[in-house]
Order: sequence, then C-alpha cells, then structure tokens
Amino acid sequence: MRKSVLYLLFYFILPFASWAQYNHLLHKPYKEKAAGVHAMYQDLIKITDSTQRAKKAEDIMQFARKNHDRGLELEVKCFQVFWNAIYQQQPQKVSIAQIKDLLEVASKENIDFLKARALRVAAEFYWKIAQNYELAFEQYLLLDKELATIDPNDYPEMARDLMQIGQTYYFFQDYALAKQYFKKAIKLPEDTFNTVVLNDARNTLGLCYQQLNQLDSADYYFKQVQQTTFSKAAVWKRIATGNLGNSMYLRKEYDKAIPLIEIDFKGAVAENDYGCAAGAAILLADIFREKGQMAKAGIFISQAQYYIKTSYQPDRLRLLYPVMSKWYAATGKQELAKRYVDSSVVAFNRYNERFSALKVLRAQQKVDRQKEQLQLATFTLEKQRKVNERNVMIAIALGLVIVLVLGYFILKRRQQAIEIGKLKVENELKSAHDEINLFITKINEQSKITERFSKELEKLKNSESEERKLLEKTVTELRESKILTDEDWLHFQKHFAKIFPRFIPHLKEHYPAITEAELRYLMLSKLQLSHKEMSQALGISADAVRVTWNRVRKKLGGSLNDTPQTLIEKMGDSAASV
Repeated sequence: MRKSVLYLLFYFILPFASWAQYNHLLHKPYKEKAAGVHAMYQDLIKITDSTQRAKKAEDIMQFARKNHDRGLELEVKCFQVFWNAIYQQQPQKVSIAQIKDLLEVASKENIDFLKARALRVAAEFYWKIAQNYELAFEQYLLLDKELATIDPNDYPEMARDLMQIGQTYYFFQDYALAKQYFKKAIKLPEDTFNTVVLNDARNTLGLCYQQLNQLDSADYYFKQVQQTTFSKAAVWKRIATGNLGNSMYLRKEYDKAIPLIEIDFKGAVAENDYGCAAGAAILLADIFREKGQMAKAGIFISQAQYYIKTSYQPDRLRLLYPVMSKWYAATGKQELAKRYVDSSVVAFNRYNERFSALKVLRAQQKVDRQKEQLQLATFTLEKQRKVNERNVMIAIALGLVIVLVLGYFILKRRQQAIEIGKLKVENELKSAHDEINLFITKINEQSKITERFSKELEKLKNSESEERKLLEKTVTELRESKILTDEDWLHFQKHFAKIFPRFIPHLKEHYPAITEAELRYLMLSKLQLSHKEMSQALGISADAVRVTWNRVRKKLGGSLNDTPQTLIEKMGDSAASV
C-alpha cells in the first residue's frame, strides 16, 4: 500500500516539477519572455525521441491552459508546427494545413507578435522544404509589412527576421535589396539576445559591397564585426578577418592579404568549417602563385582540393580550377594547364546553369502562382454569379464584371508569357555572350603564357642549354596548339549566331564563294580579335592568317586601305546587326 502511494505521488508530482521551470513565462509580454521561450524551445529540441518530445510539449500546453495563458500555449503550438514542417519530414500538405491554421489563429487572436513568427515559419517551409521560392517571398513580404507596424523595443526577434529576408535576396544576388534589410537590422539596439544576428548582418552586408566591388564600404562593415565583444565573438572575428583579406586580395595587396587569410584558414580548420577553409586555401594558393612561390601555392591547392571534398561543396571548384590552370602553366606543365582551363569552363557553366535554373524556376513559380490566383478569382466570380442569378439585372451586371475581370487576367497572363519568353531569350543571349567572353579570355590567357615564354626564350637565344631547347619546344607547342577544335568551332558558331544572327546568312547570300576558313576569319574579326589572337585560336601561323585576310579583302571588294573592321562595316547594316 505504501509503495502504491509513493508511486501515485511520483506520477502526479513529476509533471508539476517539470512545469515549474516555466512559471517565469506566464502572462509576460514577449519582450520579457523571448529568451525564456527560446530556452524552452531548446529543451524540446534536446529530446531526441519524437514521442517524448510531443509528450513534453503537450504537458507545457496543459500547464499554460491551467494557468489561462493562451500566449504560452500558442508558443508551444508554434514550435510544434515549425519542428514538424521543417524536421519531421511529414507530408507537405499536412505541413501547409498546420501553417495556415497557425497563421489564422495568430491573425484572429492577435497574440503578442505570433503572427510575425508564424509568417517566418511559413516562409522557411516554402523556401527550405517545398522549394517554392515565389511563395516564400510572398510570406517574407507579408512579414516585412508586419514588422513595419512593430516597435523593435517590444519585439527582440526583429533583427533575425530582417536578416532572414535580406539573406533570401542575397541568395538570388539581388544585392541592392539585400543591403536594405541588413542595414535595417544593424540599426536596431544591440543586446546579448540579437548580437549574433547583427554581426551576421554586418558581415553579409560587407559581402554585398564586396560583390559590387565597393571594397572600402565592404571593409567598413568587416571591421565592425572585428570590434564585436560578445561571448562567441571569436568565430565571427575570424570570418570577418578572412573577408578583409579577400578585399586585399582583390586589390592585389598580397602582402597585406596573406596574414589575414591565414588567420581565417587556420581558424576554419580548427573549427571544422571546411567550406570556409577551402575558400581561404584557394585565395592563398593564387596569391603565392602570383608571388612566384610555387611550392607554397601547390600546398594550398592540395589543401583546397581536400577541404572542398570534405565539405561537399563542389561549386568551389569553379574558383579553384582557374588557379590550378595558372599554377600548372607557371610550373611548365602546359598540358595540365590547358586541361584545367577546360575544367574551369565546365565548372563555371555548371554553376551558372544551376543558378539560372533556380531563377527560371522562381519565374515559373510566379506564373503558376498567378495562374492559381486567376483560377481562384474565376471560381469566386462563378460562385457569386450563381448566387445572384435570380435577379436578371444583377446577373447581367455580374456577367459583365466576369468578362472584364477574365479579360484583364487573360491579358495579364499573356503579357506574363511574353515576359517569360523575353527572359528566356535574354538568358540565352547572356549565356552566348558569356561563352564568347570565356573563349576570348582563354585565348588571352594562352597568348600571355606564350608571350611570357617567348620573352624568356629571347633572353636565352644565344644559349645552347637544355633549358633553352625545352623552352623553345614549349613555345612552339603553344603556338601550334589549337584552342578551337572542330567540335569547339560548332559550339562557338552556335553562340556567335545568337549574338549576331544575320551575320553569317548575309555573308553566304552575298558572297557565296567565301570558304569556311574565310568565314571563320570574318567571325573572329567581328569579335575584334587581332591576327595574333586568331593564330593562337586556330593553331596556325600569323602568316597563314595574313594570307586569309588578303583573300577575304579581294573577295569582299576591299582596298589596301581597309582593315578587317572597316571591311565588315562596308558589308552593310544587315550583316553587322545584332
């Protein structure tokens, strides 16, 4: 009997003991209980068993109901909706229904800032789980409007919300809009609750300016992060120091950049921040290559390769491969240098294709969203028409409204389809420009390497050393190497035709006797390449290029005073049009 009594006491008293730790949250405004609410969330997150976590949450909700604290009850509800939607991998339809229910309750009951946090939950779900960026932006815009009505002194999480909205624009490289939100965030009063978020905002604001090549402004915000004094400041100081080093690297102030980036590299390795370590290693490799310290550069190239693999961040290869190509060229391994030039192009294109696909997906989601709204509007109007069909005059008036509204939406949809078409054409044209620019860059890189080796060979012209012979062989191979293979040429011609669609048809129509080699010459001339650059691209001698020029000038009726550019201009506007 005594044992049963003890059991009953344990059974009833234990829940009250666990609830007691949340007494300080009862009937408090959010600004006074925000830290306690976060601690409560952490307590729930630490419970690894989902059943036990749900049981603990239900206990706290019962405690809140018993004490007539609707706000605390909904705080737990908000956590459950967020956790289940983001981490429990439940069906998306279930998550959407729970999120909508939370938003409806938050709007109806006007609980202290619950609506703002419910909107943030909705935005995170659409962004991270559903990957519907258009719906995520809708929620963030609603959140932005909600924040505009709130006193930041009453809502400690405002900095976090502004930071999160800014990061979405930063992700899509809309740096102008991203900056606005980061600046709003860092203007807020700083305390221990939001200091981590504010330093993140300062650092990312600096990155926005760095992307826009406004390095002095970028450094201003990185230095602000360096001056922070909160308890976990070391990590952010290390990150900001590395970003300052990157600014020095971009200015080519390598001696100033090295110690800063080394701090970032060593700290990132110590903290297992392997992605950051890879980025720092790439910068150090390129700096030491520029300074002629090839052994050190090679060490950091190996480090970068290792940490890219360890961090599962293959996109960083687009930054590493160009460095490796220049390093191999500088160490005399021309075949590897050429191979990594090609790898750079592939990695760069792969990254751009993925990012372009995200942009197109977002645009398509916008169209789909508007289509849903159109269908909803149509359904609503049809329902209204049926309700009011007894009255003939009202039915006629309603019919006219439906026609007008449908006409408006259909016209709007067609305009959107046209805009999508334009966006697709613009993306294709931009991609073609990028491919052509990469091709020209590739030629320039190889020309610079050839010219540098030629100068070294000139210094050794009277020498019979093995070094001179090897250098002479390398220069010859570089001059005879063919950047544009037949397969590359077809790829190049396709992109050229997108930029100058009437150029080739005009030539073939008015000058049918023109050969393929002469056509290539005129296309490269249209891009304003010199004979030296053409020679490098086609793997032929400069003399062969000049012979082709003489044939072209005669066939096109040019004079001795003509240059390739003036001759192309004489061909007519239709040939030169873009």
